[in-house]
Amino acid sequence: MTIFRIVMSAVVPFVLAGALATAQAQDAAIERAKADRVIGESYTGYLAVVDPSRMSPDLKRRLEQINAGRLAAYTRTAERTEQSVAVIAALSAEKQISRAGPGEAVLPGDGEPWTIKP
Repeated sequence: MTIFRIVMSAVVPFVLAGALATAQAQDAAIERAKADRVIGESYTGYLAVVDPSRMSPDLKRRLEQINAGRLAAYTRTAERTEQSVAVIAALSAEKQISRAGPGEAVLPGDGEPWTIKP
């Protein structure tokens, strides 16, 4: 692990944790959908759809709002740290996936299947 990655791994969660957790925790529908494996955390740093057949229009709107908020938070952090949004999103994804609750679906990488957290 490079020094940059170590430093960013320490800085990014601190900067993003409040913004991401607050927005998501205030939305009980998002939390239920994660627990029911309708949506899950993705390696991209954004919430993604696990089971499209169970997505309601309201849930889709909420997911898009959360992801728009994440993009805004990633962009602000990228500007402050002089890193790309993609780097910030990827580092945040690691934290979001590690914090996913037991039984929630996570997408750990491109081309990998959805995994259920133990």
